[in-house]
Amino acid sequence: MKIRATVVCMPVQQLDKTLSFYKNVFGLPDLQVEEGMITVELPNLSLFLMEKGDFESYSKKAGRGTAFPGENAGSIISCALMSKEDVDKALEDAPKFGGTVGSKAAVDESYGGYVGYMADPDGHLWELVFPPL
Repeated sequence: MKIRATVVCMPVQQLDKTLSFYKNVFGLPDLQVEEGMITVELPNLSLFLMEKGDFESYSKKAGRGTAFPGENAGSIISCALMSKEDVDKALEDAPKFGGTVGSKAAVDESYGGYVGYMADPDGHLWELVFPPL
C-alpha cells in the first residue's frame, strides 16, 4: 500500500473562533472558512476542521457520531517545531485566541526533546516538540 495523502478531520463548535486560533497561534494568515470547513495544510498532513453539523454528517457515513475531546479523553496531535522559541511562542499565544495551556514547556527527560501541550478552543490537544539535535 502506498499512501498518497493523510487527512485528519476534527469537529469544531465555532468556526470563527477556531479560525482565529489557527491563524494566530500557528502563524497561518491565509486560512479561511470554506463550505463549513477550515483546511489547514501542514507538512505531510491536512487538517479539516469541520463545523459540528458537517462533521456529524461525515462521521455518520462511518457509523459514528460526533464527540469532542473530554477532560481525560481524546487524541493528541504531535507537531515538531523549528525551535524552543517557537514552542514557547505558541504556548504563550494559545490562551489569547481561545486555547488552553496546562503548563510551561520543558525538556522531556526520557528522550531529550523540549515539549509543551496546548488545546485549541474545542479541546483538541496539541503536543509541540522541539526535538533533540
